[in-house]
Amino acid sequence: MRHVVGFLSGLLLGPLLVLACGWAFEHLRVLHGAQGSVLQGSGPLVLAGMAAVGLLVALLAVPVRVTPMLPVSVSLVLLGLTAVALVRMHLLERLPSLPGSDGALTALALGGFVPLAVVLAAPLFVGARWRASRDEEDAEEEEYFEDLYEEEPQRGAAAARAEREEADSDQHVPRHRA
Repeated sequence: MRHVVGFLSGLLLGPLLVLACGWAFEHLRVLHGAQGSVLQGSGPLVLAGMAAVGLLVALLAVPVRVTPMLPVSVSLVLLGLTAVALVRMHLLERLPSLPGSDGALTALALGGFVPLAVVLAAPLFVGARWRASRDEEDAEEEEYFEDLYEEEPQRGAAAARAEREEADSDQHVPRHRA
């Protein structure tokens, strides 16, 4: 099920990524034409937008626990839009005008998204991303986080669990955050 959800999420994130890059491209082109700096006017906002796009791409490509269908579907959207821009640009020009669409059409026609699509297609070939590890399937939540913060390494896990259960049964005070 996680692969289906990942694939559908990628189909939504692909056009969002294209529009965000197109919006940044438009603003950078205007700044360059006015001989401006990225530290003037809307430049810092464009840098923040490009950093957000970079973070999104990193979150799509790097984490092992994310299904590979998410970055692959984004890659398919990018490659598909690039192919349509190269072969039938008039089809993309009929789409409604959104912020960033002019810059996105220019970048698509130049093939600017092809390297990004190749990077996002790479997780498809990492076998560990297709299946959950055996330890994660068998472990309960308490056992999964058990060794994350070892306070006293000399005690066994069973002794620590017994002490926690004993402490919880002695105290019936609800724990609320202030």
